[in-house]
Amino acid sequence: MQLNILERLFILSPIRAFLQDRLEVRQLIKLGGITPGAKVLEVGCGPGFGIDLLYRRFKVCCVDAFDLDERMISLVRRQQKRSNFSPSLWVGNVRNIPIESSHYDAIFNFGAIHHVVDWRASLREIHRVLKPGGKFYCEEIMRWYITHPIIGRLMDHPQEDRFDEVQFIEALRKTGFRINASRQLANLYLWVVATKD
Repeated sequence: MQLNILERLFILSPIRAFLQDRLEVRQLIKLGGITPGAKVLEVGCGPGFGIDLLYRRFKVCCVDAFDLDERMISLVRRQQKRSNFSPSLWVGNVRNIPIESSHYDAIFNFGAIHHVVDWRASLREIHRVLKPGGKFYCEEIMRWYITHPIIGRLMDHPQEDRFDEVQFIEALRKTGFRINASRQLANLYLWVVATKD
């Protein structure tokens, strides 16, 4: 599902970049450590803030990334020309990743899965392209935030079959992940690191 204008403004803002660096990445490193030298995928990369953080903070060697919105991928391509990093980028959908099975050492999701109507299908596809023993680093927004009477009208999120912490973790387990660690904040945000067995 594409972002509406309010969501796009937030995703492009310095506030989002700050929160991703100072809150989300810190939590994920605490839960799962860094991944030096890893070949990784970021699903739903938006304007590319996460890509730089993967190289700088997680010390990965190679990043592939995609987003459903072609405008976001164009923006990332323009920004990456000015950086030392050169990720492989494409327009794509997390329910159908055009990569062979068991390809990545780690996969990162900085709040994209709650935009997917069939979010369980996205977990299955992430599991498929992750190597056995590979880690899935995930930050997500939970049901209460998405279905809130005011926020739900401002943001254009699917409203049916949204998840809380228990449902999301159970879906990860059913998909074949082992949960390493998780943390939630005020029933709004969830951070989880899981390993493909």
